[in-house]
Amino acid sequence: MLKRLKVLSVFLVFFFMLPIITGLLPFPNNEKYEPSLAEEKKVVYASTEVNSSEVSSEGVTATEVTATDVSMPVDPFDVLFVFTHSHETYKPFVENERGTVAVYDDKSNLFSMSKVMEDYFKLNGLNAKTLDVDVMSVMKKNGSAFSSAYDTVRPYISKELEKTQYDLILDVHRDATAHDKSTITHNKVGYAKIAFVIGAENPNYKTNLSYANTLSQTMNQIVPNISRGTIKKSGAGVDGVYNQDLAENLLLIEIGGIDNTEDEVYRTVAVLAQAIAKSYVKQEESA
Repeated sequence: MLKRLKVLSVFLVFFFMLPIITGLLPFPNNEKYEPSLAEEKKVVYASTEVNSSEVSSEGVTATEVTATDVSMPVDPFDVLFVFTHSHETYKPFVENERGTVAVYDDKSNLFSMSKVMEDYFKLNGLNAKTLDVDVMSVMKKNGSAFSSAYDTVRPYISKELEKTQYDLILDVHRDATAHDKSTITHNKVGYAKIAFVIGAENPNYKTNLSYANTLSQTMNQIVPNISRGTIKKSGAGVDGVYNQDLAENLLLIEIGGIDNTEDEVYRTVAVLAQAIAKSYVKQEESA
């Protein structure tokens, strides 16, 4: 009787341990499952109308957008922001910041918006930097006329390009058009329209135009009709060069008009950054 109990105990232990032993054997179905990492979704737009501690359905807030949020490519795509008309601004932006209505302001303006613009570019893998000169403040100090803005900024650009080579240079402006002309709605969301201005009286004209056409087309693929296309300038009464003779990859862009909101402008800046990354950075990485 005792012998039978021992045999029975051995069989019970064996059958109890069998599933565990089987799980340790190197059968194909016993491989450890490791879920694939989800592809990181780029931030298209971060609303500035929520508290810095909140996260909207569209992404992180503008105050949370930092250069460390997205790792930079091995070979960064370097972009330089220039603000020739640095005090150009948007009426809703100034009213929100200062409680007044203006289309030019020495505090709340395109130049003061540059840090957030840099952050949106960096979120798309672009190494963005702003030319550190408030051009219109320099003009005011020197008693220069408004028409001398491009001459005033020119030596600053030249000096910067002697030190650093950039993949793209963007001279950022604001157009004077009203809201109905300067805004596009896509999926019930408003964006400031963008236009590329090319000085047709400089030796880099054709290359400047090629850069502008590429970005214009790519932006319209992302948000239909967000770009008004390229505007060629030449003849009497216009600059015709816009310092684009200094670099074949220097583009003058106009983002929105006087009535566009801060959010509409930043949405378009985000689309511009995506278009640059899509047009140039990915091609370089796959080359």
